Amino acid sequence: MQYLKVFFLSMLPIIELKGAIPLGIAMDLNPIGVLVVSVIGSSLVSIPLVLTFRHILHFLKSKNIFPGIVEKLDQKLSRGTKKLYKVSVLGLLLFVAVPLPTTGSWSASMIASILRMRLKDALFGVFAGNLICGLLVLFLSHQLL
Repeated sequence: MQYLKVFFLSMLPIIELKGAIPLGIAMDLNPIGVLVVSVIGSSLVSIPLVLTFRHILHFLKSKNIFPGIVEKLDQKLSRGTKKLYKVSVLGLLLFVAVPLPTTGSWSASMIASILRMRLKDALFGVFAGNLICGLLVLFLSHQLL
């Protein structure tokens, strides 16, 4: 049941696996199990995001719903897409692999959706990036906790 909590926590937008792994280790769960569950949870959430984000953002813009938030999000993502456009999959992988705030599955999935990447390529980039990030966070968490 504790692993299920870690799984769902890794799916949340701000927390993702960067918060779920330290929490799982603090709960005295098996670190490898925490890593696997967190990477899977954080990667699974990207499937619906890649498929639908572009359409959701367009709908919100056209209906003028949450204009300030949508504009801020659009500006942030357009800065990220310019950097990632030429090196799509590798860029996405490296973007997710960096364990910093706002560089996780949610942002990468949104960027992949805007770039109209193939689902297979986007999922590979997000999954591999999550695995690298998860290993870094696991190592750092295990050393600190």
